[in-house]
Amino acid sequence: MSLALLGAFAGAAHAQTGTVQPDGAAAVEPVAADGAAPKAQAVVVVGKRGQTVANTPGGASAVSGEALTKIGAESFADYLGKLPGVVFNAGPNGNSTAVIRGVGTTAGLDQGQGTTGYYINEIPLSEVGYTISIPDIDTFDVSRVEVLRGPQGSLYGSSSLGGAINYIAKEADTSGLDAAFETVFSKTAHAGELGFSAKAMLNVPLIQDKLAARVVMVKREMPGYLDNIGIGRKGSNDNRVTDGRVSLVWTPDALTKLSWMSLRQSSFADDSSYRMTRYGELARSTTLPTSFEQDFSLHSARLERDFGAAKLTAIASYNKKSQELHDDFTPYYGGFMGTSDPQLFRQLGTSKNKNYEVRLASPDGGRFEWLVGVSYQKTDKRFDEDLSAQGANAVLAPQVPAEQLRGDYYYWGYGGTYGTDKGLFGEASVNFGDGWKLTAGGRRYDTRLSTDGARDGVLYPGGVLLPDGYQQESGFSPKISLSYKPNAQTMVYALASEGFRFGGANILLPLAGFDTPTGWGSDSLRNYEIGVKSSLFNRRLTFDVDVFNIDWSDLQVRLYRPDDLSYGTNAGRARLRGLEFSGNFRATDQLDVGLNYTFLDAKLTEDLLEAAVPLHKGQQLPGSSKHQLSTTATYKFDGKYSPTATVSGRYLSDAPANLQGTGQRINGFAQFDARYAMWFDNLELSLFVNNIADKRGVTFTYGSDANLGNQEFIIRPRTAGVRLHWQL
Repeated sequence: MSLALLGAFAGAAHAQTGTVQPDGAAAVEPVAADGAAPKAQAVVVVGKRGQTVANTPGGASAVSGEALTKIGAESFADYLGKLPGVVFNAGPNGNSTAVIRGVGTTAGLDQGQGTTGYYINEIPLSEVGYTISIPDIDTFDVSRVEVLRGPQGSLYGSSSLGGAINYIAKEADTSGLDAAFETVFSKTAHAGELGFSAKAMLNVPLIQDKLAARVVMVKREMPGYLDNIGIGRKGSNDNRVTDGRVSLVWTPDALTKLSWMSLRQSSFADDSSYRMTRYGELARSTTLPTSFEQDFSLHSARLERDFGAAKLTAIASYNKKSQELHDDFTPYYGGFMGTSDPQLFRQLGTSKNKNYEVRLASPDGGRFEWLVGVSYQKTDKRFDEDLSAQGANAVLAPQVPAEQLRGDYYYWGYGGTYGTDKGLFGEASVNFGDGWKLTAGGRRYDTRLSTDGARDGVLYPGGVLLPDGYQQESGFSPKISLSYKPNAQTMVYALASEGFRFGGANILLPLAGFDTPTGWGSDSLRNYEIGVKSSLFNRRLTFDVDVFNIDWSDLQVRLYRPDDLSYGTNAGRARLRGLEFSGNFRATDQLDVGLNYTFLDAKLTEDLLEAAVPLHKGQQLPGSSKHQLSTTATYKFDGKYSPTATVSGRYLSDAPANLQGTGQRINGFAQFDARYAMWFDNLELSLFVNNIADKRGVTFTYGSDANLGNQEFIIRPRTAGVRLHWQL
């Protein structure tokens, strides 16, 4: 959706200490239908200590739920790529990724654990090893989305090498009844059907000020815009998403809160959303639909208790992810041993994840502040895959032993990953007075991972057990910062931090003449950063600027053996330098102008010639666009219904999509959006047009294939629509 109110995206919550100000200045304030003064909002905070962005040393952005509602954002693609330092690579459904500060060896899913940590209400979603899916929860009724740039290993743990994205869902409110409803109708160019979404929220106090329940339901239907010539279907890449969550909050006294949240998301795509350029600008061709289905469920309990001298937070959660992918393997196994095409490849993945965290934190203020905690994560994950063709059993039964067939399936296999992550973390701050503050902390971690697997069927006569794998690693991930506040409006800081992630094990069969590594460990990544956050002219001008240098060694990279099978290892070094700026200027009481800009120079600093495709010093890292820019102008008209017009644009320069895929690139593109909204008491009516110029920005690619041409994911074509949002 269009970027309407930049203040939230400026990443600057320059609230004065002790005051209550909206994040990102006045541009995010709600507008009353009668033109009256807007209501005050709560401070939008980030991190486990709940600091405002303005008081957080390090690159940070917090997008409030109100701001996301007003811009009509629904998914990651609607807002993450407009924040400083973040490149969002829209790829396969449920498998799109964000690269923060260029820290990535691929713009898609990594061989092992990714470089960006994803969280819901501080619950990690980045499980051990290759990620089954990254749930993209709808932003309806969200409290805020936090983006912490730079390694966050000290407090957030593994996977947050480049940074952490934390989605905070609203909890049940015991103070009173609340409800909201939203619906959107849209038309995407080149799509035959209308897009539609319906969303509802109901909050009911069951016992006034003691017990409440909140229920949220979301349904989205996004029409396809690619024509699959092979199956004769226009708009084949339809996608349907259903979200639902329930929150219960019990506050037995003023010092205690016990909350429960259950969340469920399911999505189904009729066909893949990458085009094959051989067949046209918006076309692809397969002999069968390549569908993708995923389910995600989460159950969590949270206890908060204020003891005066410290606040206790305890979190326990269980989440389960599952996916089923259908792919067309006819180009590779067509007519296999006389079978009839098409050849269907299926992959089914399931992960079960348990997470526990207990921490104590001192009250804010005073000379000393501290936080200490322990965490534990356990993952059990399995991928199953098979190949089949209709009627294959009748064709193959006379040719192979019966045990090599399972009905029409002539190949099947599995791979399992089992891991644990134990952590002891904390930080302490000393307020020296005169605005100086020193903070130091870190995490002691212990990660363990084991793997197993097997292959069977016609392709592996007699069946093959893959070698069991094991990887164990322990270490310490530190962080230290020094900040200075000469006044309540300005903070200057210097920061050094490190991150880590899980290692992994290679479960490949040996290859004669090639020494396949048994596995890989964590990378080594160190970040050094200085920055300034300030507001001037009675908060009419707010800005946040930082520069950073990241030294990255022992990269977890995906390489290829001579038999074209990939394996993971640690190799190479890289250096990433950048500048991030976000600012908002209230030019008049009616006009707000904002800008986010990132400059990034991320490249390898040594050769890696042993790779199947040699890597060379100076090579640009995947997803590390050198220039990233987003701008917005919002004008509030006088008069009845408080009409507001917004125009916004973003530009992303090109970058590789993969270290070894020389033809796999994210193309440089610009996108422009517009929005017009009016308020009728509690009802907002808005009209929008996204991607006005109908550009074909490539966000991720699998590269070029001799049979298929370039396989590219692109931004959604021009989409226009109307949105109604009602709030009690």
